[in-house]
Amino acid sequence: MQPLFRLEDKWLCICYIYNLKIFFMHLKNTVLLFFILCLGTTVSAQKYLSTNNAEVSKTLGESTFTSNKTFYENIEEAPDFTILAKILKNGPSRKELESQEMVTIFAISDEAFLNLSKKTRDSILGNPRIINSVVKYMAVPGRVDSHTLKSEIAKKGGTIHLKTLEGETLGVRETNGLLQLVDPENRTATIIAEDFYHKNGYFHIIDGLIFPASEE
Repeated sequence: MQPLFRLEDKWLCICYIYNLKIFFMHLKNTVLLFFILCLGTTVSAQKYLSTNNAEVSKTLGESTFTSNKTFYENIEEAPDFTILAKILKNGPSRKELESQEMVTIFAISDEAFLNLSKKTRDSILGNPRIINSVVKYMAVPGRVDSHTLKSEIAKKGGTIHLKTLEGETLGVRETNGLLQLVDPENRTATIIAEDFYHKNGYFHIIDGLIFPASEE
């Protein structure tokens, strides 16, 4: 009786199967490499695109504020902030604001200073320690827009409190649809314009001057 397979045929069959296995291994590695390259390109592109943020600008009166400038650079020539710009130019609080990774600033308008009596205004502006403390009290770490403030106030059902760069908490509440800042003595400042961008966060414009407890 003749054997079903000759020895030579068996070796040929084994070699064929072996070569077929090698072929599929190369094919698998080639496909895997292709997907790795494609995935790597996608991740790199996304990383690049996510850091290439478009400039955001917003106009108030004669001034245009932009996300490409620091807070000081935005207000230094703005007619509504001549007093605050001078404070930041000559004081240490500018450097502290710009050193923050993200910061929300409640920007004191000239109107807020001019609403004070001349004697009170001169007393505050003539004391670098007090005015720089006030500026830091008007700054909150992180990016906080008006929508976030209103949402948190609605959740809490009243006044919320934000930790400031000065170290004390700043109250925020909503009255007749307007956001108000509240200090420990219940003095208030109303946000009269909101959601302006600067290089490392937001700023909102206020019409009054309030103080941390340490400077009452």
